[in-house]
Amino acid sequence: MGGDISRLNVFSLGLGPWLTAMLIISLWSYKNIEKSMRQTRAEKHFKEKFLTLILSIVQGCFVLNQFVYHSHLKQSNALLLLLILIAGSMMLVWLADQNVRNGVAGPMPIVMLSIVRSIFNQHGPKLNIETYEIIIVTVLIVAALFTLLLIELIEYRTKYQDILDISKENTVNYLAWKLNPGGSLSIMIGLSVFLLLNSTLNLALSLTIGRTAHIKIFSFDNYIGISTYLLIQIVLGYFLSRLMINTKQNSKNFLKSGNYFIGVRPGKETSAYLNRMATRICWFGTFIVGIIIGIPLYCSLFIPHLSQQIYLAVQLIILVYIAINIADTFRTYLYFDKYQHVLKQYW
Repeated sequence: MGGDISRLNVFSLGLGPWLTAMLIISLWSYKNIEKSMRQTRAEKHFKEKFLTLILSIVQGCFVLNQFVYHSHLKQSNALLLLLILIAGSMMLVWLADQNVRNGVAGPMPIVMLSIVRSIFNQHGPKLNIETYEIIIVTVLIVAALFTLLLIELIEYRTKYQDILDISKENTVNYLAWKLNPGGSLSIMIGLSVFLLLNSTLNLALSLTIGRTAHIKIFSFDNYIGISTYLLIQIVLGYFLSRLMINTKQNSKNFLKSGNYFIGVRPGKETSAYLNRMATRICWFGTFIVGIIIGIPLYCSLFIPHLSQQIYLAVQLIILVYIAINIADTFRTYLYFDKYQHVLKQYW
């Protein structure tokens, strides 16, 4: 996620700690949205950066413990290297934060560039693959990308009655939700949390036994590791989608405006109705994304000699998914630019 923990450099940690910290804080604030909305920007940034710093220390200790020989490392040198790793991660966080305020798509361009760099840095062995195998793999990748594109473009629309709409035309008012509101951000956060979990467990084991250890059970080389990642991806994708939809705020807006769904009473009944719809939509969308990512990962276990090429296909799928979200963000900005002269009157 903007870094590379397989090699030691100043940007090894990437944006993983920051994305994980934002998810934790967002899910925690979801319990009391009104209280979180009253927080100042400085308070929110302090909480994000403080939690990011803690997670960076944990993951930085794992990287040093995994890739640096203890016999060649003094305590002062270890602290200096840890400081460099944390500084590199915080610099990427600053760049992503600047892109959130003044740019487009927040951390996505940084993650996108890291995936492109990772693809070009791969040097796999030359393989003698039959033509039909290449065709099958290409068709599967195109099908996966087409499915992701459909998920991004399709909306679930629910009609409602607008009490202020007195026009005689047959206009239809509806509440529109994407099938996967979390988008590519859910994939980035899922990978970040999985890497953080793996780093924490390996670091705890190394400190317990007094030597460098690596828990292979939580890696993409076995069924348990892949299943654990997919479980994290699906669960976090669901909660992130629910956070994006924010049914609590939607139900409050309907209650204040007086708009209503036919056959549904305002207040608690509307809130329960929206929650039922959001649950179905979010689980469906995150399951589809999990299946699209999970099938290639499981195939890498059945066809180990093609594992590197399969991982490359997964990276391409994630890369295109992020590109779709960035293009959607550009489209939204261009849409608002059309009405900039009108919106400035109210800003």
